[in-house]
Amino acid sequence: MIVKVNTERAKTVAVTASLAAWLVATAAGQLPENRFDNLLRRGRWQIPVPNWRFFGPNPGVKDNHLLYRDIVDGKPGEWEEVPITRDRPWYALAWNARNRSPKALFDASQDTIGRSVAFGPELHLVTLGSGYRLLSRYIQRHLPHAEGASHSQFMLMQSFLKAPGDREIEPVFVSLQFPLDDHAAPGDATPEAAAFPVAA
Repeated sequence: MIVKVNTERAKTVAVTASLAAWLVATAAGQLPENRFDNLLRRGRWQIPVPNWRFFGPNPGVKDNHLLYRDIVDGKPGEWEEVPITRDRPWYALAWNARNRSPKALFDASQDTIGRSVAFGPELHLVTLGSGYRLLSRYIQRHLPHAEGASHSQFMLMQSFLKAPGDREIEPVFVSLQFPLDDHAAPGDATPEAAAFPVAA
C-alpha cells in the first residue's frame, strides 16, 4: 500500500506547529517568575525567545515626588509639590500624548537621583547632568513663584509602602539654589548656595 504525502500540507503543519510552540515558549518567558528562563536556555535547542518584561527584572516599588521652594530675601519658603503623574483617561492605552511632559519630569528625576548616588558629595557634578538642568529650567520658567523671589530650589523625594496603609517618605536629593532671572543658567549656583543643600 502506497501512502501519498501531501508535501505542501506537511510543510504548513510543521511551520504552524513550530510557530505555535514558539508563541507558547515566548509567553512562558514573559512570566514574572524566572523558572522558565533556564528551561528555555537548556538542552540542545536553546529556544531563542524575546524578553519583553516591561518592568523586569527589578520592578519599581517607589514613587517619585518633586518639590520646590522659593528664596525671598535669603529666606527659604515652604516646599510645594509639583505633580509629576496625572490621571490617565480611558483611551490612554492607545493614545496618551499628554504623558510626554510627565514622562520627561520622571526621567529627569531618575537621572538626577542616579547621578547623586553615583557622585555622592560631588554636588557640582550632579548639576552638570541633563536631568538636573531640565528640572531647574522647568521650575524656573514654568511654575509660579513668590513675589520678590530671587532664587529657587528643588527637592526629590521617594515614597513607598512599608505596610498596608503605611507609606514612608524619604528625601533623596536637594538641589543648590538657582537664580530665577532668565539670563543665568539653572546649573549655576550662587556662591552662598554651596553651603545650602539642606532639606529643612
